Amino acid sequence: MRGLGAIESDIHALASRQHGLVARRQLLGLGLGADAIHHRLTNGRLVPVQRGIYALGHVELRREGHMLGVVLRYGDEAAVSHRSAAAVWGIRPWSGRYVELTLPGRGGTKKRPGRLLHRSGDLPGHEVTVERGIPTTTLPRTLLDLAAVVPPHHLRRAVERAEQAELFDLREVQRVLDAHPGRPGRRPLMALLADFSDHGDTITRSDLEAIMLQICLDHDLPRPQVNRYDGTRESDFRWPDHRLPPESPVSSPPSSPSDHSIAPRP
Repeated sequence: MRGLGAIESDIHALASRQHGLVARRQLLGLGLGADAIHHRLTNGRLVPVQRGIYALGHVELRREGHMLGVVLRYGDEAAVSHRSAAAVWGIRPWSGRYVELTLPGRGGTKKRPGRLLHRSGDLPGHEVTVERGIPTTTLPRTLLDLAAVVPPHHLRRAVERAEQAELFDLREVQRVLDAHPGRPGRRPLMALLADFSDHGDTITRSDLEAIMLQICLDHDLPRPQVNRYDGTRESDFRWPDHRLPPESPVSSPPSSPSDHSIAPRP
């Protein structure tokens, strides 16, 4: 039988990997009995944060801790996905509205207080990883899922951020697309990748710029050059064939030149 000191050490090591959190099932698995768990809850050494999820002697959780607490509640096969996974990867702003999870099984999507649960029968283990200490869908799978739940300009911004952070791998994204021909996000993600392949750099710097570009694409308006320097100034949008905006007589260096490409690489 393992000693209490060894169990205590294992609990602290586990909590240190999980933003200060432990699940009841994990404590039992490490050898801590139900009575010992109850005693620690009584004296404040364990603080409930979710049903069956405890913080080790504290109640102050960072947003990653809150997110992980939800994941732990739903078991070892749960993973943060969709918009929440995009936030974990840093390609979409964090939102405190809810945590999105994908769980094994069927039944579609269900809302719960503070949670949005997606049931899926096609989330293989190799499409789940651990990022920031949180079980999360891989970046390619995250982009595929995200494409099904956000408008095109939000998807564009997420892919651009992934490329700028050097997280984007076209080959891996294509593998996920090929593996899930029936996923709802496949068509919009493929359309965006085709656009990058055909037109190269169109790196926007804000949601407003991405919306403007999408309006042009959706309504068959002339496609603008985005954030380009024409030798005299940098413009958010340029239509050189239409001489818009008019040339400026004032010369100034570009403020922040960029050289990004999401087109297929050799």
